[in-house]
Amino acid sequence: MGYVSFNPADELIVLRLTVSGINAGSFRNVVVALDAGASNTSIPSKIASDLGYDLSNPKQVVLLTTGSNIVPTKIITARKLTAIGETVENVDVLCHDLPFGATIDGVLGLNFLSHFDLNISFSTGTIELHPY
Repeated sequence: MGYVSFNPADELIVLRLTVSGINAGSFRNVVVALDAGASNTSIPSKIASDLGYDLSNPKQVVLLTTGSNIVPTKIITARKLTAIGETVENVDVLCHDLPFGATIDGVLGLNFLSHFDLNISFSTGTIELHPY
């Protein structure tokens, strides 16, 4: 079971996401917001590139609707993602750069969270992931 604490008074639930690279042993930690309304997890394009993912040949390009416009966004398959003490392998990830000044680098979306039973307790400020 994965477990993490958060401050329920904050506007976002901010977490650390570890993204594994193409080569074993390479990884980067990314600051993300938990977003159960987002279908997909997203990370910055530069981090994906730095980890050896080929953005010139993505798995797919989709149109992503943001708060201000619609932008083409590349999808790669990340070898491994770890958050809240749990790991999922071979996860599709959007490579999307948030605007300058954003306090997070990306979002942790349903394509990661749906591998678990998710318990968010605002009264205790805790998140638990239970594999099923």
